[in-house]
Amino acid sequence: MIRKIKGKCDKMRVEIEKDIWLLGRENGMAKKNIKKILIEILKLKEVKATKDLPLLASLAMAVPILIGLLSNNLKLGITASLAAIMVVYFPLEGSFSERILMLIGCSFGFISVYTIGLIFSFNRIISVTVFGITVGIIHWTVSHFKLKPPKDFFFIMLCSTAISIPHQAISKIAENIGYLTFGTLSTCLIVFLYCLIVGKKSSLNKTMNIPHIPLEIKKNVIESVIFAVFLSIALGAGYYLNLANPYWVAVACIAVMQGSSARHIFLRSIQRVIGTLIGVIFCWGILLLVNNPWEICILIIIFQFIVEYLVPRNYGIAMIFITPMTIFLSEASTLFSKNHILFIQGRFFNTLVGSLIGIVGGYIVYHEKIREII
Repeated sequence: MIRKIKGKCDKMRVEIEKDIWLLGRENGMAKKNIKKILIEILKLKEVKATKDLPLLASLAMAVPILIGLLSNNLKLGITASLAAIMVVYFPLEGSFSERILMLIGCSFGFISVYTIGLIFSFNRIISVTVFGITVGIIHWTVSHFKLKPPKDFFFIMLCSTAISIPHQAISKIAENIGYLTFGTLSTCLIVFLYCLIVGKKSSLNKTMNIPHIPLEIKKNVIESVIFAVFLSIALGAGYYLNLANPYWVAVACIAVMQGSSARHIFLRSIQRVIGTLIGVIFCWGILLLVNNPWEICILIIIFQFIVEYLVPRNYGIAMIFITPMTIFLSEASTLFSKNHILFIQGRFFNTLVGSLIGIVGGYIVYHEKIREII
């Protein structure tokens, strides 16, 4: 009897030791996975990106901002500077005519989506519906012409920004469109001068590779519908929650959904939330020290260079500078008359909501089993 009890105890002891060993192994693997994720979040990637692009982007943003400051028309400078972001789509390879044509096409796209946003902002239900349709068209067009990263991000950002502005009189809408058009023209001129001065030999590789495979076209259509639905939900959530800047929710959503895989979506969402949290604290610190538009505008130009340099290397670290830059761009004219704490809290909350919606949308778009069904 005693031997039987002893045998059972020994057996139980062995099983417990085995369970403890397995638990320790699982914990060790979990720690390794967490460590691996942290390394991926903080690591600066080695990329072959040229330094010309950050310089061009900051210069393109500096020209309209300085013109706006010198002419005592900050709204002109800030609105026109939004167009400077299209420099990131300028291909550094390809024939001269193709590269300029791509930039002109982006100019037309920027003006079109901005105009649509301003015109259809008079009703929330209509604006959400029109925004969704516009997002679907943007995503399909960008995917069809295989526009380089950041792909459709800035087109959708510009449309969401415009459509969230309280509806204005026709004269004001025309004025804002004129300011943005001025920004596209100044950006094209700067890039044209860059091509003449630098005089780099361009390869004859085509910059636009249009897919003709039926399956690829079908995939682009389905992805466009998914993007349209989730971006509409994001903007609608911003309206439903009565957020001061509902477009921030949509911008966070599209930023997260732009990952290349389900895992990349997850990492990108973590990077965006953590980067935004640090970024809003950084922004709050800046606003305690800075008290005039000139200083804000100079910081925007500096941040633009840093952001364009960091984005291909580490999106999370770039978010630390993207956050204050976008806040300054969107609220430059009223920045010093608002409660900074409430304003910054709102920015973080909007990013959190948008990122959560983006994770769900990105999971549906990039999950392997769902992609097989598509």
